[in-house]
Amino acid sequence: MTRGFTLLELVITISLCGILLAFAAPSFSYLVSMSKMKRLATEVNGFIIQAKSETVLRNKKLYAHFSIAENTENSTGAWSITLADSDDLDTANHIAYFDGRPFHGLKVEHTYSSQQIVFDEIRGRPKSGSFFFKPIQNGSNQLALKTSNPPGRVKVCGIGGEHYGYKSC
Repeated sequence: MTRGFTLLELVITISLCGILLAFAAPSFSYLVSMSKMKRLATEVNGFIIQAKSETVLRNKKLYAHFSIAENTENSTGAWSITLADSDDLDTANHIAYFDGRPFHGLKVEHTYSSQQIVFDEIRGRPKSGSFFFKPIQNGSNQLALKTSNPPGRVKVCGIGGEHYGYKSC
């Protein structure tokens, strides 16, 4: 009695594996997108809170500069946020940097005029505005990081309902 796979058994096994992978791939893509959304929400929120703390520590106005224009969508990951001590990014000392490249495949845009968030030197209150992000595949599951002044609150919330564990705005 011989042991091992026959050619027919091997073809059937590979076919079944291919069918299973075809059904699992879209689910895996969704999980990767969901993970990126949660990570972006956490990291941008942390960056803004760090900027607030740094402003109070230095007792000086700080500016978070966006590399993309106001109300312009970017899904390539070619965007960044730079925390600096001046409203002119070219002459400013750069304090912190947030790179958008790991988040390619997510659409991002912001509503901050003059492409920056200004932090008040006394209490670290950020300028009011929003930073929106959503996956390319499912644009209805959108999250927003909202800053409001005078209370100086920074929060992440879901647009149009609860998404990724964040409550509705």
